[in-house]
Amino acid sequence: MAFTVSDAAAACGGISYGPEAEAARAWRCDSREVRAGDGFAAIRGAKTDGHLYIKQAAEQGSRVVLAEREGLEGAGIRPEDFPGVSFIVTERRTEEALALAASEYLRRVAPKTIAITGSVGKTTTRELTAAALAQRYKVHSAVRSFNTIIGCALTVLSMAEDTEALVLELGTNHFGEIAEMVKYFPPETVIITEVAPAHLEGFGSVCGVLRAKLEICGSAKLKKIIFNCGNALLREAMSHNYDNVIKIGVGREAGAGILIEECRVTLSDGGPSTSVRCREAGREITLSAPLFGEQHAYNMCFALAAAESCGVSAQETARGFASMAQLGGRGLCRRTARGVWVIDEAYNANPASMRAAIRNARAAAESLGLRKCAALGGMRELGESAPEWHREILEAAAGFDSVLLLGDEWKECGAPLADNFTLCSSLDELVARALEESAKGGLILVKGSNSYGLKKAVAALTEE
Repeated sequence: MAFTVSDAAAACGGISYGPEAEAARAWRCDSREVRAGDGFAAIRGAKTDGHLYIKQAAEQGSRVVLAEREGLEGAGIRPEDFPGVSFIVTERRTEEALALAASEYLRRVAPKTIAITGSVGKTTTRELTAAALAQRYKVHSAVRSFNTIIGCALTVLSMAEDTEALVLELGTNHFGEIAEMVKYFPPETVIITEVAPAHLEGFGSVCGVLRAKLEICGSAKLKKIIFNCGNALLREAMSHNYDNVIKIGVGREAGAGILIEECRVTLSDGGPSTSVRCREAGREITLSAPLFGEQHAYNMCFALAAAESCGVSAQETARGFASMAQLGGRGLCRRTARGVWVIDEAYNANPASMRAAIRNARAAAESLGLRKCAALGGMRELGESAPEWHREILEAAAGFDSVLLLGDEWKECGAPLADNFTLCSSLDELVARALEESAKGGLILVKGSNSYGLKKAVAALTEE
């Protein structure tokens, strides 16, 4: 056993109880997700306390439990009552202990580590990067958007000990969050995809977003920064800082390390495809992936640069991209039995991603001669500027045949709604109206903040 419960306990200053066992395994912090052999981290949250669910986790097959001593006492849990389960008991908060244990395991495995942040495109870039690296290395990355410190710790602890490359995704809604993540999980290569209005309640302005994203460059092992040089704020920040590391700009501007020369998006019976022709150090490179939208030209080039930093050739990267599957909730395109195209962008939304989705849906519908409809949820966490951003999105969607809206944000933005806009009072109403629109044929875009549950609309439209 290369990394044991005793090792993990030592790393976080805790004490182990019960049988010795491997600490590197799949870990969960939701007892409902526990499967046989998993680890369970009992985390105290705002609404509930994970220590109350240790018994349930053990009954579902958890073999290792990480918990706070105080939490165990409060829940009336004694390690000796679970003879087949190994316990790591700590005086620290569980999330800190989890991060410390994962950090030590990462140090021992020592894979090439790439971390990605940005206002949009993190998950897609992560998947592209992992697909490219997999052509040469044994790669590990998050199974979903595990982009918090807890999520990164869960991802790290679940990697195999022979992992050669690790791809992490770092999200944030407050200052210091990314800085803490790179302290525990320092990457050698970082990618900053974009700086745009998102989580403005925590950051105040786009300049605040920039400051938060640049925390990723505080990694003690940093060797290379890959960034969107089409963003003026990022371009300016990189021109005056980080001169001790390699910097690669990706964009359409002269001087970009990877220059995007052409992007083509198609939608056919085989699904979506985005192809990009780019130029790097005088050579032309063409890449294609089953993605929907011009914004993915940037994501593909970010991943290309990251893969090259690990010695993966452009040809290998191209093979990796071609083998990818579509990503659910992020431009996944499905054609229903009636022949209606449903563009699933239901995972989340901010002004930048909403504009891109509307632009891509309009272009696809018009190129195919299709009627176009959009079902849009409000955009959360935009602070005082929320009305302005929602008015802008209403203007962007004005050319659609029908636009269904869900959320008080649309009502409160103060913009009059044209006849092709319908403000729905509930998710059920939006779903019903979306099905009515589907009967008319064409293309339907579904997008909004995740909390609006628009996945229900996608399911109704595609499972009719």
